[in-house]
Amino acid sequence: MVPVSALLLMAMMPQAESQVPAKAEHVAIQAADLDRSATFYREAFGLRMIPTPLKNRRWLDLGNGMALHILDGRTAPKPSNRNEHLALHVDDLARVTAWLDRHKLVWTNLAGDPSTMQTRFDGVRQIYVQDPDGYWLEVGDSRGTVTR
Repeated sequence: MVPVSALLLMAMMPQAESQVPAKAEHVAIQAADLDRSATFYREAFGLRMIPTPLKNRRWLDLGNGMALHILDGRTAPKPSNRNEHLALHVDDLARVTAWLDRHKLVWTNLAGDPSTMQTRFDGVRQIYVQDPDGYWLEVGDSRGTVTR
């Protein structure tokens, strides 16, 4: 016979086969100006606003059940570290680079060469750009062409 204490201990232990893998829900960033940041993500990348009753944040739909939460309160610049970035995939990277150019925003390849797109090992074209608060974005596109 198994002691009751052993049964209780076994019941409290996680069962690997019954665990459901975690799924990403949202990523949050902090902005100095909520509307400026939300406008950037909407206009540059076509992200759709998600209605929220909260006045001190903006939510945008990243697709596949993921959201970007923009929170207010940033008072200091974001440390510039390209290795910490949000990666987005767009249907037409040329449209994005044209929008960035019209707004005089610098975009680069991973090496930091301005207005230079790179092709990743798997054929996906990509660029890097910073949002209004200095967060790095890796933007990829497996279709479309550069308009330069």
